[in-house]
Amino acid sequence: MTEERRAKLNALYRIMLDKAVTKEDVMDIFRVSERIARDMIAEVAKVRPVISFSDKRGYRVACRPEDLTDARHALLDIRSRQSELERRALMLEQFLEGV
Repeated sequence: MTEERRAKLNALYRIMLDKAVTKEDVMDIFRVSERIARDMIAEVAKVRPVISFSDKRGYRVACRPEDLTDARHALLDIRSRQSELERRALMLEQFLEGV
């Protein structure tokens, strides 16, 4: 990872401590493409507890007691998507085994 990338990720982390940001916010703030903005959010989420919302727009770092409810909902959303992906993977595995 380059120093510039590390600096951008640290800056994004600090912003996400204070407020929710959307992918579009990240694109505007850091002058990056949509793909890089998504990658940056994902990188922060690999090392910090990032709350994402399927019914609301934005991402933020969970760091306050009042984030507990939103963190629980975000975790349930992740687990639900994980379960769905596992079912889809199983269908593909079964197809590949039958070929």
